[in-house]
Amino acid sequence: MAVTQLADIYNPLVFNPAVDEAAIELNAFLQSGVMVNSPLLDSMATVGGNIGELPFHDPLNTSTEPDYTTDDPSDLSVPQKITTSKMIYRLASMHGSWSTMDLTRELALMDPMAAITRKVGKWWSTQIEKRVIQSAMGVLADNVANDSGDMLYSVATDDVAAIADAERISAEVVLTAKQTMGDHADALSVLAVHSVLYTKLQSLNLIDYIPDARGEISFPSYLGYRLVVDDSLPAVAGTNRITYTSILFAQGAFDHGRGTTMIPSELERVQSAGYGGGQDIIHSRRADIIHPYGFSFVSASITGQSATLAELADATEWDRVVNDRKHVPMAFIQTNG
Repeated sequence: MAVTQLADIYNPLVFNPAVDEAAIELNAFLQSGVMVNSPLLDSMATVGGNIGELPFHDPLNTSTEPDYTTDDPSDLSVPQKITTSKMIYRLASMHGSWSTMDLTRELALMDPMAAITRKVGKWWSTQIEKRVIQSAMGVLADNVANDSGDMLYSVATDDVAAIADAERISAEVVLTAKQTMGDHADALSVLAVHSVLYTKLQSLNLIDYIPDARGEISFPSYLGYRLVVDDSLPAVAGTNRITYTSILFAQGAFDHGRGTTMIPSELERVQSAGYGGGQDIIHSRRADIIHPYGFSFVSASITGQSATLAELADATEWDRVVNDRKHVPMAFIQTNG
């Protein structure tokens, strides 16, 4: 009986774009607009090196009054300065591989390569989502350590008593958190929560389902915020309680740049595996810049060429370079449920 081998169906010209398409389609932060593709970062990700500078214009000084015009030609206006600052980013070069032993079940399907690319694409989308969340956690840790926690509203405690309603996620808690952005809070449009909190809101019948622009699918919302549900968000167990961290995002809170790799994917044949039975291994590689607006990644203690998830969450790796908190497009919430 003929047996379909991975080599029989693997075509990198088909596999690579299919994986990329699935990784985009299945990434909740890309689909919700929290993370947006930046052609500038795309170009920076392809020039070589893993650290670079991303310039941006500082907000105009709104505390200065406008000129009040006169009919005296000797009254000359003095232009205000438009200043620029820079953010520092770090490229992540990443790799994943899977053997046919893990994919045997998929090879029995009618369209095995579609099944494989979908799974690999989903794996990459999950990795990118984790990098967004861990970067946000590093930003939060830096904010608490160095900026008086002005991006955080927390009602969580580790008290031994029963959890009170005031310590759970609620409209009041979310609205208080969004107010940390003051009159710029209307920019916030997405709320990322752990599935435990999402289920709680569902049980209270507080979730609305809004159709997309084409009316084809519906996405959940709460208080008008599109919900992203991700269990990579921290659920930290204390002595008595769990503290959940949720995040309010504005559109474009993260910029994304996709670099190139010399060989995005390839098939490896290990002839000696299985006592000579042979093994096929498929490799997939990416190079990405995922960067939150308003911050520099300072690479204070990175041990490798790319930052790990743990290093992304380290407060010492981040520095806020936007002075006005209102212009930082995120707000954090901590609750006990």
